[in-house]
Amino acid sequence: MTSRIVLDESTRAIVDQIQAVTKSPSPSHAIAMMVSRYGKHLLLTWELDPERYGDPNPLAYQNSQPLTSESRTVQDQQFKFDEPLSF
Repeated sequence: MTSRIVLDESTRAIVDQIQAVTKSPSPSHAIAMMVSRYGKHLLLTWELDPERYGDPNPLAYQNSQPLTSESRTVQDQQFKFDEPLSF
C-alpha cells in the first residue's frame, strides 16, 4: 500500500537530514524507518498514566535534612578557595 503525506518545510528539513545521515534512498524510506524503529515506543509512551508516576514536585525528592560535615565527601572538606576572583 502506498500513501502520500504532505510535510511542512521544517519537518521536511528534518526528514532530509535523517535521510542524509542514514543514507536512506528516499524521504519515504527515511519516514518508514523512523516509524518502524520508534513507532511502538511513541504509542506506548504517548499518554502517561498519572497513577504510574508520583508527585512531579521536585521538592518531594529533596533530602529533608541538610548535609552535615559528616555527610560531605572528603573532597568537599579539602576544598579551599585561596585566590580572589578577577573578571
